[in-house]
Amino acid sequence: MVTDTILDGSHNPRIIYVNAAWVKMTGYGRDEVAEMTPRILQGKHPDRTVVGLLKKQLSNREPFHGETWNYRRNGEPFLMNWHCYAVYGNHGKPMYYVAEQEDVTELEALRMKERLFVNPNDDAAVSFFSVLREWQCSREKP
Repeated sequence: MVTDTILDGSHNPRIIYVNAAWVKMTGYGRDEVAEMTPRILQGKHPDRTVVGLLKKQLSNREPFHGETWNYRRNGEPFLMNWHCYAVYGNHGKPMYYVAEQEDVTELEALRMKERLFVNPNDDAAVSFFSVLREWQCSREKP
């Protein structure tokens, strides 16, 4: 994903470009997200600390790496791992932000299953699977 660099107040960067892998991962079409903000992926369980750190690091001209729950167009949650960094112009001013994003839900599910095997009351693992279970339950309702 490529966005503009607006981080002022309540304004968020606007999406300029997404590639085919992003379209496949999220279910959104390229034309559909043009000029929207990346917030379209946020839902019930965004980690505000991670989102705040993203904004802080980009504002400080630092690259960012983090993980948080995001949601596909159909509402399905997925755990997204991403790196975000600025592309600078001739005068050292950021022109674009580039976000390399990856769905790590399946990999994290394996890791969390191992944690539950060791400790059935592991808070992080229980929380992880509760997000996925909530989605499954919502789909089963008539």
